[in-house]
Amino acid sequence: MSASSHVLELSEPVPLTMELLRAAVALRPARHGEVPRLEVRVRHLSPDPRQLARYREVCDFPADGYLPLTFPQVMATSLHLSVLNRPEFPYRLLGMIHVRNQIRQYRRLAENASLSVHVWVEGQREVRQGIEVDLHTRMEQDGVPVWSAVTTMLRRLRGADKRRREERPAGATSTATEEDVLFAHSRPARWSVSEDTGRRYARASGDYNPIHLNALTAIPFGFPRAIAHGMWTVGRCVAEMGEAAEASALTLSSEFRRPLLLPSRVVFQTTALKGGGVAYRVKSEDGQPHVIGRLSPGAAAES
Repeated sequence: MSASSHVLELSEPVPLTMELLRAAVALRPARHGEVPRLEVRVRHLSPDPRQLARYREVCDFPADGYLPLTFPQVMATSLHLSVLNRPEFPYRLLGMIHVRNQIRQYRRLAENASLSVHVWVEGQREVRQGIEVDLHTRMEQDGVPVWSAVTTMLRRLRGADKRRREERPAGATSTATEEDVLFAHSRPARWSVSEDTGRRYARASGDYNPIHLNALTAIPFGFPRAIAHGMWTVGRCVAEMGEAAEASALTLSSEFRRPLLLPSRVVFQTTALKGGGVAYRVKSEDGQPHVIGRLSPGAAAES
């Protein structure tokens, strides 16, 4: 391990359980501050075959010799926490909310791919609910970019809900009425999401955040029951989209609306978009959306 003032070089990711423990005991100043550029790099990282098998099983991906579109996000999760746990980062990690995610895949990755991974965060923006920060992930193979993501996290601040409403962020999905029109002619599929989904995904991802494990560990954080990992829901949707998610170059944009309590019955919907691509959403049986997003062919390079 080596580090400059803002760049952390790791020979391998820190175990995710260790990063979660660090997050649980971390102290941060009472007042928020600016987010400096903080980076972490791992030069050589390959998928763990056992972890990949568990991930395929819990999300229902086939074993086809390639990494699922969403699996590199799992590989990078510990590095995300390594950045957010840095003492220079002004916010406590526990309590931050994953609100949006965008993935770009430039070509399909073999299940034994050797990758270099670069994760960084820099700056923040004020929104109605508090402060948003973007975590950037870039993966390369033999020096060529092959996969990237932007993970947007929200830190709620006291009194933030009293701020005036602002326009929705660029790239955010449409209003509820427009969404209902968009999915009006879709063929819904009903899923039963079991009570143990959070524990099964934790074994696959390494993310043992207590809000996902059972009611006893979720209640202290304000949830009546455990909630599903947001990226489990996204991964399960991508697996359900089949061939549309098996193209070489893809862009997947997802917005998290409400926690998915476990167990639950939900409705999964997709609809074809003009010009190509698929819109998708997962909603409760009473119509409340949990996740909504789009899977589009092609992947423009991140600026």
